This record gives sequence, structure tokens and C-alpha cells, in this order.
Amino acid sequence: MNDKFIKRLEKISHPPDFFSFFENFSKRPSLKIKKGNTLFYEGDEPGKLYLIKSGFVKLYKMSPEGRSTIIYLYGPGSILAIRAVTTAEKRLRHTAEAITDLEVITIPEKDYLEAVSNNPEYLVDLLYVFIDRLNHTERRLEGFILTDAMTRVASFLYDLVIRFGIKKDGKIELPLSLTHQTISEFVGSFRETVTVAINRLKKEGILEDKRGKIIILNLQKLKEQVLM
Repeated sequence: MNDKFIKRLEKISHPPDFFSFFENFSKRPSLKIKKGNTLFYEGDEPGKLYLIKSGFVKLYKMSPEGRSTIIYLYGPGSILAIRAVTTAEKRLRHTAEAITDLEVITIPEKDYLEAVSNNPEYLVDLLYVFIDRLNHTERRLEGFILTDAMTRVASFLYDLVIRFGIKKDGKIELPLSLTHQTISEFVGSFRETVTVAINRLKKEGILEDKRGKIIILNLQKLKEQVLM
């Protein structure tokens, strides 16, 4: 068996370095998309993978009644459209909208599959992504069933901190602005409920909220809110 595959499998819990993968195998110039514009639509057949080089994007799904439900938030290093490339369906199940200015690198499906065939260790990266998204889906489902809005807000912020937080002067900054309305769309609560939750977290010295710029002051206390 391939030594590189075995070594990668032994470290399956380590996040993949998709930046290096795309640098090695993508021959296309990056795409730049303005905030509020759409990267792709539900039902599209992309024929390629997307890597977020910089910026953030939300994935959402439209109901037959025209209501949108936000599924996930992706940022730098995230890879999109894996399901459409690796399953028989080939169609995207969600719409992706830039919530900041966005820079994206792409690789055609054919080139991706060829790279993976020649370098099977990258299959472990694929497995990591599916496990990570399954865990996220389970946590979110449990959150809606078992927890209140306060805990869902804390869980959402904690997840962002772990994935994208920037440590600075003993604090942790989130690298994107989040209005209470935006947070409410992600956690499935009313904006007013999110405002109450944010104010409580502020009162307890867990975070600062300066016009949408959220700074975590006490990560341990935020984690305790998630586990309550």
C-alpha cells in the first residue's frame, strides 16, 4: 500500500491542506466575486471543485414556498462542490452566496479525479471533509432538538472561533462582521432572540460586539455555554 496514503490515514483527524493541493494541481486563475453575488446555484452541474482562498460564503437551500434556509458557512481553506463531483447526482444541492468579497480557486472534475487517482493519499482528505460535515450536521440537529436559542448562538460562535478565529492581544477576533439578523438566519431564531443572547454573553464578559465585529474575551466560558 502507498506509504503516503498510510501516513495520511494515520493523521486522518488533521485538517487537509487544500491550499497546497490546488496550488499543485489547479491551472486556472482565481475568481473574484463581490459581496452579495452568487458563486453557484442549487441545481447547477459545476463540473469542478471550488476552494475558498479568501472571504466567506453561505450555503442555503430554497423551499418550494421560496423561503431560504442557511445550511453552512465556509471560509478560507474550505472546499465546495465535493458531493456534485464525487456522486452520480452531479448537481449542487445548495446555492452559495458571498457574504464578503470572495476569492476562489477552481479545479475541473477531470483534473481532480486524475490527481486523486495518482495520489491516493488525497482520498483521506476527502474522507475528512465528509466526516467533518457529518459531525456538523449532527451537532446542528442536536442543537435544534435539545438546546435553547442561547446555546445555539454560543455554539455557532464557538464553531466560528475554532475554525476561523484570529488571536490578538489575548482575545480572539472573528474575521467577518455578523449582524444579529445574520446570526439569527444561521441558528434558526428570531433576531430579537439573538440580540438577547448576545447581550447576555456580553454581560457575562464572554464577548464584545462592536457593530457586528465580534471579539471573544473568554473562550473557556463560551465553550461552557455550549456544553450547558
